[in-house]
Amino acid sequence: MTILELRILPPLAVGRLGAATEPMDNYEVTVDPEQPLAARRIRPARTFVVDPDIGGISSDAVPSAVRFTVGGKVRPVAPFLEVWALTDTEGMLEPLTTALLAEHGLTPRDVRWSVEVANHKIHRRTGEERDRIDAVVPAFSDHDVHRLEGTCPNFWAGRTLPLGTVRYLRPTEGFPGIRLRFTPAAGLVYGSSAQDPQLPQEAPDPNLAGILYNANLGGWLGHFDREGDPSLTVPANIYRGWDDDGRWRSSGYLDDECDGLVHVELRLAGRADPLRAYARIGAGPPAYAPDSFPVRTVADELDQAMFGPEATDIEAGLEGRAQAEEIIRRALESVRLMNTAVMNGNTVNGRTDVASTMVRQDTADTGRRFEPVMAPSLVDNAALLHLHRSILTGLRSGTAPWFADVLRNHNEIGDLSAKGRRKMPALMRGADGRALALTRRQVDLIRKVARRDVFAAESSGP
Repeated sequence: MTILELRILPPLAVGRLGAATEPMDNYEVTVDPEQPLAARRIRPARTFVVDPDIGGISSDAVPSAVRFTVGGKVRPVAPFLEVWALTDTEGMLEPLTTALLAEHGLTPRDVRWSVEVANHKIHRRTGEERDRIDAVVPAFSDHDVHRLEGTCPNFWAGRTLPLGTVRYLRPTEGFPGIRLRFTPAAGLVYGSSAQDPQLPQEAPDPNLAGILYNANLGGWLGHFDREGDPSLTVPANIYRGWDDDGRWRSSGYLDDECDGLVHVELRLAGRADPLRAYARIGAGPPAYAPDSFPVRTVADELDQAMFGPEATDIEAGLEGRAQAEEIIRRALESVRLMNTAVMNGNTVNGRTDVASTMVRQDTADTGRRFEPVMAPSLVDNAALLHLHRSILTGLRSGTAPWFADVLRNHNEIGDLSAKGRRKMPALMRGADGRALALTRRQVDLIRKVARRDVFAAESSGP
């Protein structure tokens, strides 16, 4: 058996920040068939247990319970990245193990890893190359913990931004696979100063963990987004700051999120070039609603990129019904987490415009008159939850989903008419700052499922 190519699976792994020393256990989120309209259930799942001393997996077991914190600190989600080999055995992918390495006269020490991650949030705003925060771990084959220390030319001397760690796990007899584990950072906030504060790198207060950025060298402290800058995000000014003569200026904070690449390399005898593969990693905030999912996710974007904006009639069959049900369930979960009265732009406790909403966005960006999206009496959270549950029940029972007619198309996100703003999903904003729309593939799938239900109802008689 000959190794032809390498793969890292998963090719995209997202970790979650946490200050606890014990990483999060594995768990699964399922729909209770006995209570299909209730919140999903969180169940513990089989989890690898890593021995920190040997740097390898010592066992795998199902925890007795799912615990998201230890000692009041959030447990980080630390994903494993496995190396798989494409072999000449019918072009099959199989895990790269110590046995497969031995067949080629190799050992785990012949596997070489390298990692590069970055936090370019400040650079994204200022456009200054000296504001880039990068961390690089050059090629390694040992099983030690390697720290991802972010460096920046505009930091105070000797200061770095901790972006987490990576570790090549030592293969064992029970777990002979080749794996790397990425453990994100703690989820701390750092600051900027014009004077060297002489604070320790790790201060006891997590909201003032240290002053890293030298405001004498860079302009992040007091920065404001220049009007008309084509590189601005929509909306702009999404950083902590203060208002100064109509300009929103940065308070100079930065966090320890990151994203980047993991590379693996293996040299085989008889080959001029080594086999290589890479995967993407990232770190984001903890999941504070772990039993819920957003109505539109990165997975939906990838699904459309891979399979196109239209679903086939076959895909709109039974499997399509299940996918449409999942979309509506996620919409229900999104509404459950929202203060719909505030998001609608209602007057709350005698005050208007009390939060960042689509109503405020439409007024600020386009000058549209400030008014609630829906009639204020219609956005009671309990009533909206009941509406979504009714839609989900109808879909499960085979009733034609009428809501397919009120879904927002991708080219209608700028429709600020009363009718346009009330299309589904309502009260939510996309990354472009306009009203949220499902992906074209999601919309097409739901509408085709709806048509199939109509035809089935017509052909089945009274």
